[in-house]
Amino acid sequence: MNLREFAAKNVLRNISGYFDYFLSSTISAALLFSFTMIIFHPGFQADLLPLYLQKALNMTTIIAYLFLSFFVFYSVSVFLKSRYKEFGILYITGSSKKQIQRMITTENILISSVAGVLGIMLGLVFSKILLAVSGKLLGYSALGFYFPTKAAVITFTAFLIIGIVISLLCSFIIKEDRVLTLLKGSKKPKPEPKTSIFLTVICIVLLATGYYLSITANIKTIANRIIPVTTMVIAATYLLFSQLSIFIIKLIKKNKKVYRNKTKMLWVSNLLYRVKDNTRIFFLITITSAVALSAVGSVYAYWRDKEEQINRSFPQAFFLANRDNNKSRADFIENALKRERIDYTKTKGEMKFIIPDGYKEEVAIIKETAYKELAAMISLGTIPFNEDESIIVSTLAQKEKKSIILNNIELKLTGKNDRRILPAFYGEVYVVKDNVYENIKGAKNYFWVFNVENYKSTLKICKDYHNNFGEDKIGSYYNNFLKANILEGTKIAYGIILFSSIFIGLIFLITTASFLYNKCYMDILEDKKKYKQLYKIGLTYKEIKRILTIEIGVLFLFPYIIAVIHSFFALSSLKYAFELEITTAAFLVMGGMMVVQVIYFLVIRKSYLVEIKRALSS
Repeated sequence: MNLREFAAKNVLRNISGYFDYFLSSTISAALLFSFTMIIFHPGFQADLLPLYLQKALNMTTIIAYLFLSFFVFYSVSVFLKSRYKEFGILYITGSSKKQIQRMITTENILISSVAGVLGIMLGLVFSKILLAVSGKLLGYSALGFYFPTKAAVITFTAFLIIGIVISLLCSFIIKEDRVLTLLKGSKKPKPEPKTSIFLTVICIVLLATGYYLSITANIKTIANRIIPVTTMVIAATYLLFSQLSIFIIKLIKKNKKVYRNKTKMLWVSNLLYRVKDNTRIFFLITITSAVALSAVGSVYAYWRDKEEQINRSFPQAFFLANRDNNKSRADFIENALKRERIDYTKTKGEMKFIIPDGYKEEVAIIKETAYKELAAMISLGTIPFNEDESIIVSTLAQKEKKSIILNNIELKLTGKNDRRILPAFYGEVYVVKDNVYENIKGAKNYFWVFNVENYKSTLKICKDYHNNFGEDKIGSYYNNFLKANILEGTKIAYGIILFSSIFIGLIFLITTASFLYNKCYMDILEDKKKYKQLYKIGLTYKEIKRILTIEIGVLFLFPYIIAVIHSFFALSSLKYAFELEITTAAFLVMGGMMVVQVIYFLVIRKSYLVEIKRALSS
């Protein structure tokens, strides 16, 4: 029997150990294949997308591949450590380091290649459904079936490279000069975990501060809070598992009445070591899951709310503005509306740009007459004001301002319309009396506005407009906002970003779930011996079942519960800062993930208990 035959038989004999790694690799390969199959679909012209969307798709592929590589390396390293005794015996019987490395390389290449092939086949089986769903998500009516040769070659090559590279890295895990350690296995006496009250307090303070800053963020502060809040929550998460959790379990141990009640002594003691031993994996799973949930939840919330966002940001169907009082583009729109027999209302006016005293940026000023005409077009009630007063028409104005100074003219601010009358591009818009407007010196801009009852029906006009005049370069004084066209572009952009975030989220959730399964596989060998001895001295199977349910439940659900809490506060910051409705999106995304995780926990628990019961009866 040569080395390749030995490696192949070794994989078959250890199929239960390699099964999770193989299954997760297969599913990951199917996801990677499905993603590339859609990207290279002839009906999906990615090269025609804006540059930032093309970069988003490329970055999604790179992130997914790097995370998959990390996942494969982790899974292989965990499994190799569980085979310490086997490698120790091979070294003693005369196998060289080079031979063992070649055996590991052969095993990994074999598994990665087969996983890649099966992943491609699995992707092909569900390709029709995936193409239909993704086509709708990306803004296409449907993406027809085709044989994705390019996607298949990329996926197989990618997983073959993973197998080769990971095999080379695994040579650092198994060392020949550690034969005695290998023969003893990974079992070592464990000292009781220690905690620091100072670090525990720091954990609580960081979490509380991070959560508070999240829910009190507004549109002007959220950008400056993202990095510090993320840093605080990440640091607090690690301390939560390494310090706070251990501290709480030790408090339970000190309460003798609780600790010595029935089987609590066993599972509390076991949890003390399990949580400490799994601090890094808990931390990794929590952060990656929180990132996945926050990304998918926020993008999904924006995707669901896209039409409402467009309606808030662009109140009219067409808004054209320039500094030269050139009405040729406005005439084109009006003639097109007449040609298509679409009823419309129109108005024209002007605005001025000026930097008020104490401000750093320009604001737009319009006169009361234009304000009333624009408000009437969208059925918006107007706010009356006096000669020495002004009102704000903007959803961005957060601070309560009492006055504004324009060219040494001080005006009291007496009201605020939360609904826009000009596109969101103009930020804060101030309305003044007509005679006051004439006395204000500023850069003048002219605008033409058209509104229709159903702006979505004007998409053809928007496309004809861009075919005739080309893409607009939006500047300070030359702006053309065509609402139907903006909605169409927004649908595609959010669809692609949502598609990418769901893909990354699935990769994260599948691989992190596999991390936990690998950990269970490592623990079950020791648990079989431990619970067999406890069973002999009188512990019943029912009590063992209850203890293991708690221990496995903590292992599988604890990090996800923390991730859900992190994600809830992250999404809440969007709600308070951007007035975005995230309740439904958060419920669907987080609730769906937790349901899947609970089902996964129940399946693993049942499998774990079957193994333990079999060990007890042997």
